[in-house]
Amino acid sequence: MQFQHRGLRTFCTAAELLSFKKAASELCLTASAVSHQISDLENDLGTKLFQRKTRSVSLTNEGCHLFEEIHPYLEAIDQALDTVKQNSGKQRLLIQMPEFFASELLIPRISEFSKQHENIDLRIESMETSESLNPIADINIVLSQHTPPASHVKKLFPISYIPACSRKQFAQWQSNGIDPVDALESATILLHKARPNAWTQWAKRAGISKRKTKQIIFVDSMFALARAAEKGVGVALVPMPVSQAWFDTGALKPLHKTNLVTKDYYWMVLNDNSKDNKSVNILWNWIAEIFPQHG
Repeated sequence: MQFQHRGLRTFCTAAELLSFKKAASELCLTASAVSHQISDLENDLGTKLFQRKTRSVSLTNEGCHLFEEIHPYLEAIDQALDTVKQNSGKQRLLIQMPEFFASELLIPRISEFSKQHENIDLRIESMETSESLNPIADINIVLSQHTPPASHVKKLFPISYIPACSRKQFAQWQSNGIDPVDALESATILLHKARPNAWTQWAKRAGISKRKTKQIIFVDSMFALARAAEKGVGVALVPMPVSQAWFDTGALKPLHKTNLVTKDYYWMVLNDNSKDNKSVNILWNWIAEIFPQHG
């Protein structure tokens, strides 16, 4: 009986990561497509390869046996393909990071790297702010208060938070003679869902007594937070120096000189499997060089 190579590839990726979602990201497929391919393979074999639970999957005995048998062969195929790619002079690297870091810091600078290293193809993937590492990424950039559990880690820079609003809102308060801090009582407060106590912490640091809050809107991304503030939806605590360009262009206006200083740092983490890859080291050193200005 003949099986498609794609189905076996999908199975091995999901078995190695124990996640259909992560396998989908690695293979540039949808999670549904991964599930269908594995189901087709199970139907062809007449046995279940995974135990499916609500939030996780695990290999059955048959799945473990199949993985152990075919994984070495797929690795040999990958190695042969990598050799061909290296001989052709092209390297493909995967780097993953929080979406706001990607949009505000890396993407605006990435053309510099591409021009200098035309033999390196980059795959940049963003994620929500998280301390978790993608095991298949050559380089991870994460936001955390603690040193990530890895052998090769570099601390990039800390972040702090500053209260800000739109240029239009700021001008209205000024024209009406309203102090921006006093205006907080009548303004909608924007909060990132991962930092629900940020405004309370900032007010305490700024020496401002607790005041009534008109309305609170929670969002799940830093970009959405900054964009909502820019559009006049409300006032937000935006991260610095990641948001510096928003202030440089005047899209956002600071409301107070006090920043909320936290223990959050951006960290760069090198995958142990990529440490001997020359192209990965080139990218690592380039990132390390362009961000000390923020440290």
